Amino acid sequence: SEVGFVKSFMQGFLYRRLPGRGVVVAMGARLGVAVGVAEAGPEGTDITIKDLPASERFFAGGDTTVRGFSLDQLGTEETLDPQGYPQGGNGLAVFNIEARAPYWKNIQMVGFIDAGNVFKFAGDIRLGDLRVEELVETHDRDPIALDRPAFARCLMGLCPRASSSTSTACS
Repeated sequence: SEVGFVKSFMQGFLYRRLPGRGVVVAMGARLGVAVGVAEAGPEGTDITIKDLPASERFFAGGDTTVRGFSLDQLGTEETLDPQGYPQGGNGLAVFNIEARAPYWKNIQMVGFIDAGNVFKFAGDIRLGDLRVEELVETHDRDPIALDRPAFARCLMGLCPRASSSTSTACS
């Protein structure tokens, strides 16, 4: 069987070095939308597929999107099954801002705010429904290291807490 849909994913990043001690500010934004396309059905009726194939849905969570959540574990109640497993969605919004500052030798301090969510349908995207994560961490800038050791600390106790459907570096 064939499924008709239109899908778009846009992203933009900005990096700026601030005058002084080498502080770098990095910002990113990602927006993904997908909608089903009406197809001719039996007896001349139109059928619109609302749920995309799982391989075409959007997923978020993990160290490249919203860092307080495990890989692909971010979502609304409609995009996570009762056990907390991600089902993906037709809408995605992710925003990041961070400041990186040298601390001592190869150690740097990084403060960031990540916000995002995965939505069942593209029309469900609402900024008020974004999950927000804010942390301060230190890590080694060694370019050869395969695994960057890091220490993270939540700011203001506002990080999402671990539950059956989420995991956080702050718990």
